[in-house]
Amino acid sequence: MNGHFSSDSGASFTDTPSQTAVVGVPLGHKSKEPFETDRKDRIFALFTFVLGFLFVRWVMFSWQGWGVTVFTIGYCFAITMYLMKKGIPMTRSGFFWLAAVVLTGISYSLYANNGLEPWRSLFLFCTAVYFVICATGRLILNNTSNLLLLDGINGLFVIPFKNFGCQYKSLSSPQYIKRSLGRQILSITFGILLALLIAGMVLPLLMRADSGGFSKIANVIYEYYRWVQNQFRDIILQVILAVPIAAYLFGLVAGCVHNRGCRTFKREDIQYAAESLRVLALSTVYTVLGLICCLYLVFIGSQLPYFFSAFAGQRPEGWQIYSEYARSGFFELCQIAAINLFLLTMANLLCKKPQGENYAFKILNCLLSLLTLLLIATAFSKMALYIGAYGLSMRRLLPCLFMVFLAVVCGGVIALQKWQFSIIRVLAFVGTLMMCTLCLLNPDAFVARYNADRYLSGTLDSFDVQILYRSGPAGVDPALRVYAQTGDEELKAQLKTYIYDQQQESAKSLGRSRDSMQNMLVRQKTAEFAVHSD
Repeated sequence: MNGHFSSDSGASFTDTPSQTAVVGVPLGHKSKEPFETDRKDRIFALFTFVLGFLFVRWVMFSWQGWGVTVFTIGYCFAITMYLMKKGIPMTRSGFFWLAAVVLTGISYSLYANNGLEPWRSLFLFCTAVYFVICATGRLILNNTSNLLLLDGINGLFVIPFKNFGCQYKSLSSPQYIKRSLGRQILSITFGILLALLIAGMVLPLLMRADSGGFSKIANVIYEYYRWVQNQFRDIILQVILAVPIAAYLFGLVAGCVHNRGCRTFKREDIQYAAESLRVLALSTVYTVLGLICCLYLVFIGSQLPYFFSAFAGQRPEGWQIYSEYARSGFFELCQIAAINLFLLTMANLLCKKPQGENYAFKILNCLLSLLTLLLIATAFSKMALYIGAYGLSMRRLLPCLFMVFLAVVCGGVIALQKWQFSIIRVLAFVGTLMMCTLCLLNPDAFVARYNADRYLSGTLDSFDVQILYRSGPAGVDPALRVYAQTGDEELKAQLKTYIYDQQQESAKSLGRSRDSMQNMLVRQKTAEFAVHSD
């Protein structure tokens, strides 16, 4: 690198800073970016109040059920329509992240997925924010790249809070208040209030005049009206909380659409900072990586029975408990893999760029990645040994999937030595596919079904009912099957308690935003069970 990086204005980082100032603007003063609104911005600003209220009411305090699905679909639809009306074409990667957000949101109305929380909710929140900056093309490198962390900080904090007051500016514009749109909204609101007042007087009379189908419909409406009265205090609190959330949502989306507050992290500044970090000589990096690789080779060679006995389905001497053996292997893997990945990252970031091809550096990167892959395979075999002895649980399934992801990371590092690509983009793609697949395949039910199949086939000594409780409603089907086929009266009593417990839990969600298709099926099956067991 020559040490010259151009900024947006074309000035070089190595040039002497100019001391000229614009006439009328104090030296060093940064003028605020303008925010010119139009009718589309104002309509979207109003709609974000609705989104903010729905988020508080259906999502913020529960993160369960069809309420999350409805909010997610409404969120994606509103943003997509806003971008279309503003003439901003969505990028290809934007469609990918839109699909990820929608599919994850749909999973809430299908399954409880207790074993995936809080990771599913955190994933949905982050992808919903990332979708906006990606769809509007406000990523630092215009695509998912190795600067994903900075893009995330920009989308989660910088852009929304830099534009936090833009919603108020949109709605308080004098032009908006004077125009017909503002008068129309006030007129419509007044009309709705009058209609509600008249309906409140007419509905009781209609209900007394008709005992047929309309009476049933009107009764539902009347009961809902009374429920709204009882919930008035909660609704007021939710409206208050919806105000800052709506401002955050509008600030994020409108800021990206207007390209306002999106240039905090500039590509040239980041490149300059990255180049300035390259201070380590290649000989230093070679020494560190070489000695660490030798240390791992000696350690693994001296611990061959410990590391590879799990491949043969055996425990090494001195380990009498499967759980301790498996957990020890997994936590060792996490620590070593984290150290190795951190070491590889620092080595590639801090070392000075060599002249021409540097095969020694590539070999050391590959060797350290291969050693990490070996440790991953060993730990995976230990976990398989543990599952074979005690059955499956989400606390055992998720570490296995995490190890698969770590293997992809190491494979990406090895491939990076031959091909040039963004490894973070590949990992974001793989991680998103894994998470969306997990959300839609109901892993809690898979875990409970796996244990039930093994117990009934005689390959599992006992059936752990506590795993069913952690699975929530997903364990009802396997519990009913084991209850019908087992002869263990103590186990049947435990299963019966669990089934009735899930019946009560699913009944609590009936008619609420926390309800889901899984809860509906649980209510049906537990009701049938109660009839036949009496």
